Amino acid sequence: MAQVLAQRPVLYPNQYVWYVFASSLDIMVTVFVLSHLGMKEANTFAQWSITQFGTWGLIGLKFFTVAFIVCVCEYIGRRNHVAGRRLACWSILASLLPVIAALVQVGYLLTLGDLEWTVLPATKAAMEHMVK
Repeated sequence: MAQVLAQRPVLYPNQYVWYVFASSLDIMVTVFVLSHLGMKEANTFAQWSITQFGTWGLIGLKFFTVAFIVCVCEYIGRRNHVAGRRLACWSILASLLPVIAALVQVGYLLTLGDLEWTVLPATKAAMEHMVK
């Protein structure tokens, strides 16, 4: 079995798809709550990336961490298949936790009636499209 695992391009493709999905949700929810709801980023390194490079900084940081975690899972998994699979599964959960926390926070603020929605200004391209 070890020989078969060593020949596979990636060890945990299903887990990686879910991990990328959860990480993408993390980016989308983060951008939504930061830009529309005026909330603050709790992760100081992510906040620094956003301050320095905007949304692209957040996307780049998440892309780097996803690639890094996949490499770590592959490295560990080729030495101990069960441990690598477990790490891949925990990585999915770790990416879902901030999403769940943000959605719970938004739900809580909705129930209090303490949520203020900010409408972003339209981009120049959108304005030109509306004029036509």
